[in-house]
Amino acid sequence: MKSEEKIAYKQLITILNNMEPEYKEKIPKKLMKLFEENSAEDYEFHLDLTRPLQEQELNSKTLALLAMLNLNYWCETEEEKQELIKHYTENERKYQEELRKKYNTDNIFQKNNKENKQEETTEQQVALVEHRESVIRKLINKIKSIFHRSGSSRF
Repeated sequence: MKSEEKIAYKQLITILNNMEPEYKEKIPKKLMKLFEENSAEDYEFHLDLTRPLQEQELNSKTLALLAMLNLNYWCETEEEKQELIKHYTENERKYQEELRKKYNTDNIFQKNNKENKQEETTEQQVALVEHRESVIRKLINKIKSIFHRSGSSRF
């Protein structure tokens, strides 16, 4: 079993041990045994009871397990289950939409094209700048050229 799953089981057991006993009792004994037997023994998880679960650093698999337990064992009525399924479906749709926007190939290419156009514009602007020598530099170069010519003609 992957270590990520073992960590999720350890976190889940810690959370369940800190919940009201009625919630833990609704979970089948076989399932609880599976969580306990497969949890990471070398992993320490400290649950901060002063903070809500959303603010705890929980593994994504732990959250999925809690959602599964909520749906399968803690929902009291069928209406409550359907409402929860609708909520989970809406969250998944939003998540997939975010992924589509973030990794849309059209957007990636448009972004690259914009960057390339900006680079080309900058290069064109740089190319249009004319290099001018100052008057003093021209005078110094002229004097050097005179001495250079006269010095090479002697020998």
